[in-house]
Amino acid sequence: MDFKQCLERGKIKEFSQGKDLVQKELQTSANDLQTARTSFKQQGYKWATIQSYYVMFHAARALLYNKNYREKSHYCLIAALRHLYVDTGKLPVYFIESL
Repeated sequence: MDFKQCLERGKIKEFSQGKDLVQKELQTSANDLQTARTSFKQQGYKWATIQSYYVMFHAARALLYNKNYREKSHYCLIAALRHLYVDTGKLPVYFIESL
């Protein structure tokens, strides 16, 4: 699925309050990063990996909110980031490849 298909299927929706939630998502991402670092230091590598994914997820969600969209699918979140940020040269492709 690409961005257009995600919109058509309701997996990405316009979200007028998106910009109001950007800072909240970034704070959640920062909190998750601290937790992941703590887990890593305690050799909790499995949990550190999972927590690191959520660091990236919330940062990605903040980017989507910044464009006043909301996701209903992790796959479509990535498709939206590719369309809105990678294809426009605002974000390197490795960011979404890592996600």
